[in-house]
Amino acid sequence: MFGIQVRRWGTAGTMVAMLLLALSCGEPRATAPKPTSSQSKNPGTNLLECPSDQTTTTSSIVGLLGGVVQLGATSISIPAGALLAPTPIRVTIPASTYMEIDVTALDVVTAVPLQSFLFQQPVSITIDYSRCNRNNINSETLHVWHVDPVTHELLEEMGGVVDDKVSRHLSFTTGHLSGYAVAD
Repeated sequence: MFGIQVRRWGTAGTMVAMLLLALSCGEPRATAPKPTSSQSKNPGTNLLECPSDQTTTTSSIVGLLGGVVQLGATSISIPAGALLAPTPIRVTIPASTYMEIDVTALDVVTAVPLQSFLFQQPVSITIDYSRCNRNNINSETLHVWHVDPVTHELLEEMGGVVDDKVSRHLSFTTGHLSGYAVAD
């Protein structure tokens, strides 16, 4: 009788263990987001704080011959041959603590932002950071980063940045559209 009880408990214990193991497998469960810091992955790099409480946006259809979409002194210049078809391009300067912009291609029919968009050749983007009034901004080496527009995580440093300290414009070239932010 004692041997039968051990087998029953042993079998039951094994089944419970298997059930717990099965429940622990599968897709990761949602948890609270981990705080992200540009410093954690990129020591010494901080997004440039230039607060604005206004969002401004503009859009225009750019054809095969190229064109410029300009919002104040912030712009995207698309050369001839960079697009395969006429495409609506939207430039947004969001209300933000940071000096950031978002450049998006839109679906020509629905005007819904396209999830990814690659140009056939590089385009030039200029970011106007004249709203930034830090005392040391003229002595800082500024950079532009491709950022996640929600978390502000630094995803990719955009190389080849030209910083015009007099007009306070940063210019760079890229082959894709996304959110960009200025960092020091």
